[in-house]
Amino acid sequence: MNLSRVKQDLDHHVWKLIKLHSLQNKRILVAVSGGTDSVALLRVLSKIHKKDRLGACYFHHGEDSNQEYRKEAQVFCEKLCAKLGVQFYPLQSHALAKSEAEYREYRYEAMMRLKQEEGFDYIATGHHRDDLLETRLLRLIRGTGAQGFHAMLVLKEGLFRPLLEVSKRELKKYLREEKIRVFEDPSNESLDPLRNWLRQEWLKALERRSRGATAALARSLETIAQEIENRPWGDLLSQNEAYKTQGLSRGFYLTLSPFEQKRMLAQYLFSLGKKDFSQSHLEEIQKRLDKSQKVITFKVAGCYWEVNAEQIKVQS
Repeated sequence: MNLSRVKQDLDHHVWKLIKLHSLQNKRILVAVSGGTDSVALLRVLSKIHKKDRLGACYFHHGEDSNQEYRKEAQVFCEKLCAKLGVQFYPLQSHALAKSEAEYREYRYEAMMRLKQEEGFDYIATGHHRDDLLETRLLRLIRGTGAQGFHAMLVLKEGLFRPLLEVSKRELKKYLREEKIRVFEDPSNESLDPLRNWLRQEWLKALERRSRGATAALARSLETIAQEIENRPWGDLLSQNEAYKTQGLSRGFYLTLSPFEQKRMLAQYLFSLGKKDFSQSHLEEIQKRLDKSQKVITFKVAGCYWEVNAEQIKVQS
């Protein structure tokens, strides 16, 4: 596919999604980092969406070992927004995170506050097909059930992700056609995080061995996700109609087979928006619930559990 075709196709793809979800007059806040995905998304939206309904924000993670890059990236994003005529909002945290998950949590909390304060309707992120594939592979490696294949939606809970069907390779081609440079995070080149190794080594090796294999793998996992999504997931939870506020019925749980118990726990966590858990987490919860004592409290999968004679509940 030539570059001009990539450019036209991406603009049209995002425009179709905006029209499909009736976002033409909605205020959209773009999360920008300076990297390929967010810069490409910002460029597309700056062309097809009303400028007075568009904004962009950069989140500075504070004084850590990568602070010089973050300062330069913020300046880069601010200049890019000025060039594209998009209102820029700088955000910053002074809390040092212990993990990438905490950094992500700080970012989303700050962006959600800004969204509310400035009257934006949605936050747009540059998550693309490769991101989704990497996330699913990581969950498989760490041990996951069906919940690990959950389909990431284009529009959900105030988030707009229009690039989920687009590869990073296509985004790079688009930016070359637009003659827009990016400011990538140098830490992305490190092979230490497992996600980076998958991206830089394993998936590239797979593609060299069999051209088109990564796209085929992404499609296969998405198909599985859609099939799971369309199954009657509520078959166990439907018998605990008040599960979101009152938790699960311990009596009903104990009537289930070990496999059904695990599936019910996974469905319960997933219904509460908890996604970062593995099969080993579910097995650990099962072990705790096997105890005969009537009252149990424990922490597993980042959740605080309270169990009594009648209920199994995650504290919000």
